[in-house]
Formats: sequence, C-alpha cells, structure tokens
Amino acid sequence: MNKLTYTAEKKSIEILVNHILKDKDPEGRKKKLKHLTFVMQHLFGDLFEDSSFEGACRLIDEGGKWFQFLNRALDTLNPNVVKTAVMDLGFEAGFAGLRVRDAAKAKYHCNIPWAILFDPTSACNLRCIGCWAAEYGHTLNLSMDVMDKIVREGRELGCHFYLLTGGEPLVRKADILKLCRKYRDCEFHAFTNGTLIDEDFCKEVTDVGNLSFSISIEGFREVNDSRRGQGDFDKVMHAMDLLREHGIVFGTSICYTRNNIETVTSDKFLDLLISKGAWYTWYFHYMPVGNDASVDLLPTAQQRAYMVRRVR
Repeated sequence: MNKLTYTAEKKSIEILVNHILKDKDPEGRKKKLKHLTFVMQHLFGDLFEDSSFEGACRLIDEGGKWFQFLNRALDTLNPNVVKTAVMDLGFEAGFAGLRVRDAAKAKYHCNIPWAILFDPTSACNLRCIGCWAAEYGHTLNLSMDVMDKIVREGRELGCHFYLLTGGEPLVRKADILKLCRKYRDCEFHAFTNGTLIDEDFCKEVTDVGNLSFSISIEGFREVNDSRRGQGDFDKVMHAMDLLREHGIVFGTSICYTRNNIETVTSDKFLDLLISKGAWYTWYFHYMPVGNDASVDLLPTAQQRAYMVRRVR
C-alpha cells in the first residue's frame, strides 16, 4: 500500500468514527456503524470473506449483546480513548497492518505476529506468593532505546499492538507514556497490579488514549490479600474507581487456584468487577513456581474441568 492511499483510507475512517462518537441516538449509531462496515468492506474486502462483513452488519441490526457492549463503551468511555482504540486496534492492527504483515510474511518467509509482548522490567513493588517473576529479581530492565526499537521495528512489519508485563510494568510508567506519545498509531496494554495507578497518571492516559490495562485480582479482600499482601484489594478497588471515572479501558487478570476458583468465577464476583467498570477478564492457571510457591494451590482435575465449562 502506498503512503498516499494509506493516508486517504485512514482519514476517511477517522471521519466516520468521529461521526459515530458524536451521535448519541442508538438508531443513528446503527446506521453509521453499518456505513462504516460498508466502507471497510470496500477498502479491505480483499483481506476477508464477504461473510465477515455481513456478520458484522447482522450483529448491528440485531442489537444484541455486542451492540449493547459497544453502545456502553460509546456512552461511558473517554472519547479520545474510544477513538484511539478503534483506530489503533481496528484500522491499524486489524486492517492496514494486516496488509503490511502479509507482505512481510511473503518477503521473509516466516510468521509475523499481530501482537508483541515484552517486559519493560523485572522489578515489582509487591512480593506475591508463587509469582514466577520474583525468580528473576528486581534488577533486569529493558532500556528506553531497546523498547523503542521493539516498537519501531514491529510497526514496520505491521504490528500495532504491544502487551507489557513484568515484573510490574508501571514501575516504568514514564517510559511507557513516552512510547505511547511517540507511537500514537499503536495500542499498548499493561498487565499490572494496579497499585501505582493514581489521579495524575489517569489524566496522562486519557491524554495519550492508547494505553489500556489488565489489573491483577484474585478474589475478595481476604483471599486476594492472603497471596498479594495486606491492603492490596482496597488499592485495586481504588485504581478501578479512578480508571472508570476517567473513562479508561481496563479489565482484570485473574490467576485461579484451588482456593479461589469458585469465588473468582462466581456471579457475585463478576458483578463486582462490572460495577467497578471492568470490560473483560483474563483467567490464568496457577503455576507453582517462584516466590514460596505451593503445589497445594494447584486446581484439582475436577476444578479444571469446571473452569472449561464455566468460562464457556
């Protein structure tokens, strides 16, 4: 794709997204979303089956859970956050970036990832029982130059989505924000314990728009704090409140163990997360490595089978 074509396509999509963001009427949004789908099919129909675009229109017409989910995002999230996510994850990563990745695959004869994960640091302000990251100590860091190189070279290959883990990535929050500002056509997502999220940081996140979060939590106060440290639950709840109030996208990252599996999959717990403003959750199986790890926390065979059914 030449630069002129790319610029024209991006501008046309950006204009449509702006119109959708301004429309507060659900029926008006439906029409504009269907028009956006039609334009995307016209621009990128060679990359996907027609049934993909037809399915998108059908979901919009039905007004089901995905349309409700989208409407809630448009009504409650910060407009800059929504627009940036749509442009970076949608246009850049999902469509224009796909063309670049396909070309790179053909040129280099290898797979090109649509997302890249890296650890800015092994340092963390918590010492959670059983955390594998603790085995690596607190002194390993990627320099700003190395992180910049990862994103710059990945972007050249069509990758516009970067997942940040650790350690605790927000120990490097200043550097992460620098990356967000420099690469505004890329989306960054931090897996974080949430304890370093404060008011000033939230203001900067809404300003850049291209940083979202998955916050670690493992149940209600007693169970969560027994593994992650006293007071952690209340700090996480406060971080969620701040992110919700500022209209920032976040979800949760939940490690399920033999002791918490029923709690963290219960309606009561999920309703709490929804009320706090979470948009999704990741579930991770406990692995007995790291700081004072215990095999007693491994889920039983019956619990693992339950988890498959419950998530579905």
